[in-house]
Amino acid sequence: MPFVVSAQSEFVKVSSKIGNTLRFIDRYYVDTVSLEKLGDASVKAILEQLDPHSTYIPASENKTSNEEMEGEFEGVGIQFNIISDTLTVQAVIAGGPCAKAGVMAGDKFVEVDTVKIASAGVTSTDIQKLLRGPKGTTVTIKVVRRGVVEPLTFNITRDKIPLESIDAAYQPIPGVAYIKISRFGLKTSAEFLNALLKASNERRPNGIIIDLRGNGGGIVGAAIFLSDMFLSKGQMIFYSEGTNSPRSDVVATEKGAYETGPLVVMIDENSASASEIFTGAIQDWDRGVVVGRKSFGKGLIQRQFEFEDGSAARVTVARYYTPTGRAIQSPYEKGHKKEYLQAFIDRYERGESFSRDSISFPDSLKFSTLVKGRTVYGGGGIMPDVFVPRDTSYISSFYRRAVGLGFLVSFSTKYIDSKRVEYTREYPDFETFDASFKSDEIFEAYLSSEKEKGYEPSQEDLERSSKMLKCQLKALVARALFSENEFYRVINNEDEDFKAAVQEISNLIEAYYAQ
Repeated sequence: MPFVVSAQSEFVKVSSKIGNTLRFIDRYYVDTVSLEKLGDASVKAILEQLDPHSTYIPASENKTSNEEMEGEFEGVGIQFNIISDTLTVQAVIAGGPCAKAGVMAGDKFVEVDTVKIASAGVTSTDIQKLLRGPKGTTVTIKVVRRGVVEPLTFNITRDKIPLESIDAAYQPIPGVAYIKISRFGLKTSAEFLNALLKASNERRPNGIIIDLRGNGGGIVGAAIFLSDMFLSKGQMIFYSEGTNSPRSDVVATEKGAYETGPLVVMIDENSASASEIFTGAIQDWDRGVVVGRKSFGKGLIQRQFEFEDGSAARVTVARYYTPTGRAIQSPYEKGHKKEYLQAFIDRYERGESFSRDSISFPDSLKFSTLVKGRTVYGGGGIMPDVFVPRDTSYISSFYRRAVGLGFLVSFSTKYIDSKRVEYTREYPDFETFDASFKSDEIFEAYLSSEKEKGYEPSQEDLERSSKMLKCQLKALVARALFSENEFYRVINNEDEDFKAAVQEISNLIEAYYAQ
């Protein structure tokens, strides 16, 4: 049905005013201006008067944004860092164009289609524009490789490259599947099933830990699929409602493969949107235990409207509610996005990441879960069942310099590159590596590199941060030699949230199988 408005409606009057303003500028303004830029600025300014999640996406960013949702892009298939103004390959995506051409981790790209990229000021965005392109097109890359005198040249045919949403999947303890989901995309459902089979050795696991820390959301359909796996037929997953959007209930089907059994969900202050939908449903139905810290609180639904020039407007059309009726969205005032984001920072400064007692809820925000009648809280975000204070015991000025300023990653990339042949020979698989690799040597080399720059940490800072920095160095080596999965297998060993989740799943397993 076409969109019809009265000639005297507010919509007609306001849209006429905006159009006429641009027409006056085009015809009478003293200088030459870009109407396209003015139009972009106008749409952006209008959306900024609404909620903090309605936004304008320029055409130059819209394609990349859609690729992230779709779970793939077209390019050459590498993960890289820019070290000393040079693209250094961190990992080559298996089966991708670069892997087929013979590009290796540690290679340094110095030229792309005659464009020299080893220069000061080069950015990741600059490089992505050069490397990405339509499937079937070719790009010529010149590479410098350690141990090879002359630069190597590769002619690479671009192809579709998957953007994985599963960072890690393994068994932290026998019989327990741990799966870390970084985002929800179109392919998350299939990736999760594959990860679950991998982490459980194709058997039904005794327990499952789903790690949604840092997961900012994505496609809601993926969260619905995941919820459906763990909930029984007819149980509500969430409902949505808005002024121009009538209430819509989403319920689980009979397809749930894991409707019973121990389940732990990990969240933190950066878990948002689709992550909160899944977590809220699991918590409201008493299906699993939520471990971590209060989530972000993004419960607004955006619908994307495309413009002819390739840009788009994402407009909020409704709100999400958990099965008990809790609003996921944190409070906000229209047109005050800066204050909204500041409120998130204020939560940290009030101590919400460090003490459950610092978070208070009025009686009006108390709800009861649907099976056991436990008290849960609304008002924005999901409050975990088991609160784990953020661990800052290892943070010092030395740690902030090493990690916050990127010095540790920069150093480790060069160091691992110089040791790659030796490490590959000595550690043929992760089990050998995990059992025998010691970070002392690489840590001492890092300290020496810092000393050469004129920096030397205090003894107090060394005692406070050395253990965690050594763990991170070992994890970085594991990533370089194996994959992202092995990075988390190392880093989780020193993670307090993870330890709490493992303890909780162990308790659930003991109680479940004692029945």
